[in-house]
Amino acid sequence: MGASLMFACSLLIAPMAHGAPQTCSVEKLQGRYVFTGQGTNYHYGAFDFDGAGKFSGKQTSLRHAIVQRETLNGTYTIDKDCTGTITLQGQPGGTAHWDVFLTDDGKKGRMIRTDSGIQGVRTFEQ
Repeated sequence: MGASLMFACSLLIAPMAHGAPQTCSVEKLQGRYVFTGQGTNYHYGAFDFDGAGKFSGKQTSLRHAIVQRETLNGTYTIDKDCTGTITLQGQPGGTAHWDVFLTDDGKKGRMIRTDSGIQGVRTFEQ
């Protein structure tokens, strides 16, 4: 009986040893998300993700007490663990690179800018 119990327990534990199935991919990030962001400036706007690795959007920014409106576009990757990257064009200063972190359901996320010498964070949600 002891060996049978140990075998049954090993069947229950084995699936947990491999971890939970990962659920994220570029398809997880699809549709409109509103965002707020700050670093040395403030940004409010919306991204429209296509579920295939591209996005567009608009933002209003406050830079040095001057309001600017910008059209955004770029590309993104999402890994199985719900992390990824965003490459953003359309801001003054050129291309911006970000690391992104999604919730498992893909409805909310956080971004941090990875370009050397430039700080910025954004939060977004559907």
